[in-house]
Amino acid sequence: MNSKILKSTMPVSTKLLLCVFLCLLNGFIKSQETSGKKAVSDTLSYVKKFEINKEKYIGKPFSLLLKDMTQMQPKKNKSEFREDTTNPLPSTSFSFSDKDINSVNNVTMTIKWKADDRATTPLEFFEQEHNYRFTPNEKNFLEKKIVMDITVYKR
Repeated sequence: MNSKILKSTMPVSTKLLLCVFLCLLNGFIKSQETSGKKAVSDTLSYVKKFEINKEKYIGKPFSLLLKDMTQMQPKKNKSEFREDTTNPLPSTSFSFSDKDINSVNNVTMTIKWKADDRATTPLEFFEQEHNYRFTPNEKNFLEKKIVMDITVYKR
């Protein structure tokens, strides 16, 4: 009788052990898949943190802000161009979705730049050529610009 009980419980404990192992393995695999960049569930809250902490970025190159945007980078950008030779690029707006740059409900970060007399022709060309996508060309052009203010809003 004792051996019958032992034999009937053995498959149950083996199944239980196998089930626990598979659950642990599944959890490990899921954690490995998300261990890189975590997805941002609320874009506005994420980007708003940079506006709240803007004192860290004011007077510093834009590259510092980009470096700190570890979970999400701008997808589109559109600059304001002026004929003023002392400040031809007063600001640039960045959006964080692939939608049109002027779309409603876009989260937008507008950066006001420190005035300089650097030519803006390359940036104007890049924006038109790349349909306002924030590519390495735009990044390279803007990363040395000095941030003077950051405003975040949802259109």
